[in-house]
Amino acid sequence: MKLPPLPRLWLGLAVLAGIYFAAGKLGLRLAFEHASATAVWPPTGIALAAMLLYGYRMWPAIFVGAFLVNATTAGSAWTSLGIAAGNTLEGLLGVWLVRRWASGCGAFDRARDIFKFAALAGLLSTTVSATVGVTSLTTAGYAGWDRFAAIWLTWWLGDVVGALVVTPVLVLWGTDRIVRFKWADAFELSMVLASVILVGGFVFDDLGFAVASNYPLEFLCIPPLVFAAFRFGQREAATCVALLSGIAIRGTLEGFGPFVRISQNESLLLLQAFMGTLTIMSLPLAAVVREHARAQAALARAAAIVTSSDDAIIGKTLDGLITTWNEGAARLYGYSAPEVIGQPLSIIIPPEMGESELPKILEQLRRGEPIDNYETVRMAKNGRRIDVSVTVSPIRDASRRIVGASSIARDITRRKEIEATARERDILRSVASLAAGAAHEINNPLAVVIGQAQLLIDDSAATRRRRLEEILEAGERIHAIVARMKHLTRIEIMEKAASLPEMLDIMRSSEPDTGGGLEAAVAGRQATSPYLVIVAHEQQSRYENLKDTFADESAGVILDRRMGERRRRHVPVEVERRRGDRRRHDVTADLQKHGWVIVLNGSTSSAPVPSGGVSA
Repeated sequence: MKLPPLPRLWLGLAVLAGIYFAAGKLGLRLAFEHASATAVWPPTGIALAAMLLYGYRMWPAIFVGAFLVNATTAGSAWTSLGIAAGNTLEGLLGVWLVRRWASGCGAFDRARDIFKFAALAGLLSTTVSATVGVTSLTTAGYAGWDRFAAIWLTWWLGDVVGALVVTPVLVLWGTDRIVRFKWADAFELSMVLASVILVGGFVFDDLGFAVASNYPLEFLCIPPLVFAAFRFGQREAATCVALLSGIAIRGTLEGFGPFVRISQNESLLLLQAFMGTLTIMSLPLAAVVREHARAQAALARAAAIVTSSDDAIIGKTLDGLITTWNEGAARLYGYSAPEVIGQPLSIIIPPEMGESELPKILEQLRRGEPIDNYETVRMAKNGRRIDVSVTVSPIRDASRRIVGASSIARDITRRKEIEATARERDILRSVASLAAGAAHEINNPLAVVIGQAQLLIDDSAATRRRRLEEILEAGERIHAIVARMKHLTRIEIMEKAASLPEMLDIMRSSEPDTGGGLEAAVAGRQATSPYLVIVAHEQQSRYENLKDTFADESAGVILDRRMGERRRRHVPVEVERRRGDRRRHDVTADLQKHGWVIVLNGSTSSAPVPSGGVSA
């Protein structure tokens, strides 16, 4: 059953106080300079780790644990309160400094934060406990002032090494308790731990030769720690250091190892200085290796993005020499990377633009100014001009100096074509509107002219009547043209006839094949020729007049008078025409199915207008 928050907090405080008390009593068993001062003090690391992981609210447990440790060891209740206050302030100050300047619980993720932790929590905050504790003992008469410095050094160094050795192990395992090793990795880690134990026993115990038991072989401890730092990371490296520290303390107290001196306190001080040095060496090394691995992974992801991008991404120096070239650039410009690496950027800039554009871009980059969405023209390997939108950004090194530039180019040729088509379509629509308006304006005076001419015919002599009849005939032709212009509502450009219904495709025939003539005829026409397609629904809009008025020699006209009459022009004479009735079918549904707009008497259906075609 899960406890409520408040009882769970009190239980946690009680457990922490008990752990602190047990670790303190164990450390004071090694107090040789004074009963309350020891060179081995793991409670400092326990206090820092507890408050880093669970917050400042854990300070009562630190205070109670420290008080109980000292009250049951030496001194009075007042000295025990002073020492407990110093130990608690030490932990609070150390945690505040680490959270403020060294990333808190993430202090062991980066090398610079590890050094900050060592300086702030290891060297600085520990002076509070040593100063307050030794002052409490000397002022109460439990220690002489002549021994103040020796007791203070022992107290301070024990707290420093407790912070450096114990805190990383607890924090790293507390923030990441999951073991993600495969069997091979677990076996490798077990071999590393075994090598640490073996080396520790050889250097600090009697596993080696008796004559070599006190030789300066401490350097043998470095390789397994370095390997653990390189291979596994900070958590495992800190674990190996703590394991080696326990072996070394035990061996040194038994008189083995290179740090054994006449005084056991002196031996422990030398050993603790060595263990603190190993910690400061191995943990930053592990952090640097992990940072490098993360940077490599980030670079690999960035390289994969650049490589797989459809945009052309090019790196270049400030002199305009190409340094990197991705697959998108190869597809866009036609050059492979080996062909252009080391070549000047002018290889893809049209000659008429290179002298003016490139120096201006390079000068702007030298000033550190980016270039955003700059539309220009580039030249492919085959000489084809490509409309592109270019973004150029300066590349800076670690010292923020500009050492090059990267450009991202996107092909906007299709967008330019669409914009040009839209402009032409707008012009044609304006022409259609103008034609319809002009037809209405011309129609009224033209009717007057025709009417007056008809009246003059009846009152004129025979010689003048012939001329009036010619005038009347010309007026009627003008009237017919005006009538057609009145019914014109939309003119649009069509690039090709591929999207037409089959029965309306100019490139196909409604007549049956008569032995290859049709294929020959179709092959004779260019599929990419422009087509002006007109769909009309008024009897006045005759095929021939529409053809003569709006189409050139390379264009075709479609006329649909509800019954689907289809015309096809420019078919060679040798193609035999189909005999009999033409196919009768209403093509309105077919046109709408393929996205065409059908205009009936000035009203438009809901289907979208395609990229080409004319409706009237």
